Amino acid sequence: MEAGLSHAHPCAARRHARHCVGAASVACAFALILFFVTATAFSQAIYTWSGGSGGSGDAWRQANNWRPSPGQGGPGPGGIALFAAAGSAPAIGINFNDGLGLLTQVDSIVLGSGPGRGIYNSAPNSSGTLRIDGGNGLLLANDASSSWLSFSNGAGSVMKVLLSSGGEIRVGSVSAGISLGSEVAGSQGFAKTGAGVLRLGHSNSLGGGVVVSAGTLELASAAGSSLGSVSSLRLEAGAAALLANAHQIGDATSLVLAGGTLRGASSATVADETIGQLTLSASSTIDLAASSIRFADSSSIVWVPTATLTVTNWRSLADGNAGRLFFGAGGLSSTQLAQIYFADLGVQGAQLVGPQGELVPIPEAPVFAATAVLVLFVLWRERGRIAGLLTRKR
Repeated sequence: MEAGLSHAHPCAARRHARHCVGAASVACAFALILFFVTATAFSQAIYTWSGGSGGSGDAWRQANNWRPSPGQGGPGPGGIALFAAAGSAPAIGINFNDGLGLLTQVDSIVLGSGPGRGIYNSAPNSSGTLRIDGGNGLLLANDASSSWLSFSNGAGSVMKVLLSSGGEIRVGSVSAGISLGSEVAGSQGFAKTGAGVLRLGHSNSLGGGVVVSAGTLELASAAGSSLGSVSSLRLEAGAAALLANAHQIGDATSLVLAGGTLRGASSATVADETIGQLTLSASSTIDLAASSIRFADSSSIVWVPTATLTVTNWRSLADGNAGRLFFGAGGLSSTQLAQIYFADLGVQGAQLVGPQGELVPIPEAPVFAATAVLVLFVLWRERGRIAGLLTRKR
């Protein structure tokens, strides 16, 4: 009998054939999955700035300023614009009046290393939009050790930065930052990560939620809310939001303190701030500094029972208007008030006073005791006079 399957039992041959077909199908399916995963991972083209034509004029849209060349117009949809050490130009213009359209679109912009870079509208008296799609979940990133990546309007011109999706804005180093000095628009919020600074320096048209998981979110609009109409601002452990000026957060924007710090302004004048409801989900801090902050009635919000809200730089009315905190009459429950600690005074517990519900420390037991002793001393010292008055009245 010849070797092989030609003389094997027919049933055994059919079983072997079915096994081969099944194995091949599994192998094909695995190969297809691998193909799609690989294609997705590498679908974004990376264009690295080389600065062949310098930074002025229409630098962004010049093909020979990038490697590999993206063609005229610069990096486009699905592309990542990467800045590193190459190309010495610190300011990179986009001329929105060059006939290539009033929109420049890219997936992400990354400062990987090297000197600081600034992207701006170089066409005088014009308006254009830099749209960032964040197709890979990343909108902006600064991974340099100490440089800044900045975005701004030009001379007499406007460059809106449109975040077309929610995503990550990352600043890795505590000495680095991203500055958004022109209007930022977007309805899906963003997540700020990394130890560095993200500065919002313009009044913005933002929606959705903003989460700060590390570093500092600096709210520094000179006029108008830098957070626009976002629904919530969440500050996680080790993260901070800095109120550089007044009126930075929307009146209806809720604040979730999840281990982070809300820092007041350091200005010489009082910086008023009105915020929505306050949620305390982990021990956190409000450093009032020069700010006067008014929260919406938060008595219906359940705070984590083991969490403490530490208040620093609190000041009374006698000290001026800065360093004060309001929740409205009845704006916190007795349980919430017991969770507040005034660090500068070493006082645990608070109360709301006045028609505006100003938050003040509760009088400590030693204060009551000292007051009682003083009253008793005065009564003893004046006992003769008091007795005489009582006798005359009879």
